[in-house]
Amino acid sequence: MDCPKCKGLMMMERFSDFFLIFYAWKCINCGSIVDRTIAANKRKSLAELEQQPVPTRALG
Repeated sequence: MDCPKCKGLMMMERFSDFFLIFYAWKCINCGSIVDRTIAANKRKSLAELEQQPVPTRALG
């Protein structure tokens, strides 16, 4: 998998906090982290941007 930020190599890594253990992709080049939640939020925000009308300039 290529990093969406720098196109570097992504590796699966285990992360944990006090309540949760989860796995996510981490770029070994820039340190960017992508997991299911991050990917879903990015898809949602991109879909919302596509639905917004593009403002046009009046000619005249």
